[in-house]
Amino acid sequence: MNFTLTILGSASALPFSDRNPSAQALSVHGRLFLIDCGEGTQQRIRQEHLSFIKIEAVFISHIHGDHIFGLFGLFSSMSLYHRVAPLHVFGPQNLGPVIKFYLSYYGEGLGYEIVFHPVSAKEPEQIYGSKTVNVSAFPLNHKIDCYGYRFDEVVSPRRNPWKPRSYAYCSDTATFPELSSYVSGVDILYHEATYTEELSAKAGQYFHSTSKQAASCALEAGAGRLLIGHFSSRIKDISSLEAECREIFPETFAVNDGDVFEIPYIREYEKMPSDMPCGADMPDSAV
Repeated sequence: MNFTLTILGSASALPFSDRNPSAQALSVHGRLFLIDCGEGTQQRIRQEHLSFIKIEAVFISHIHGDHIFGLFGLFSSMSLYHRVAPLHVFGPQNLGPVIKFYLSYYGEGLGYEIVFHPVSAKEPEQIYGSKTVNVSAFPLNHKIDCYGYRFDEVVSPRRNPWKPRSYAYCSDTATFPELSSYVSGVDILYHEATYTEELSAKAGQYFHSTSKQAASCALEAGAGRLLIGHFSSRIKDISSLEAECREIFPETFAVNDGDVFEIPYIREYEKMPSDMPCGADMPDSAV
């Protein structure tokens, strides 16, 4: 049973030549969830051989363009692929008028229903649940309403003692004390690291985080592994961000578009070895 994260976009507002704006796909037991949808996301989905039809729900952090400009193309392509199942879209309340605009001009003959679920969490709150995964939303500290998402695997009693796996997504946000508690104990934490520590004034001005702030959050949260992304175009050497994080949290990885991270099953209370690759398969005995 897989728990697989695919990075579809790792840039911030201004895309790189080899990096698209924010988007990720998380597959849990074969059920596919899209997290943010920057421009070009549908092309990245095709390049990674993911299915438009299998996307069960979309989780949008906020309505800045680098996180939603890919939605209209995605909605239309799903129709062209003859999708019939409803698509559930979660996001801040101000995403509602954006979806309504799309439907008013392009909704005729769409072939499936877009079901919008407004998010307005003041603290961590479960917004989606199934037999395989529970999803919680929590507030972030950005210029406009913005939410992070935590995905916690649901494990049936017969699969014990395998520890349920978890993933948390935090983009965009300035640092704030409560965040580490919202993502406490996750196997993998994705945290924006838009700027190096040298540009901390810029981070504060635009309500973003530096590399060291992301690493400090991961350390306080007791996360298993930290992924950083949402890189500013000002940063020419992404490895410098990773190096700054590793001074505080060694298990840090600067992501690239196309990276795939598989969270393996581990025994309850057993720590994941630091040298275990992200793509490691789960033990045969867990099947």
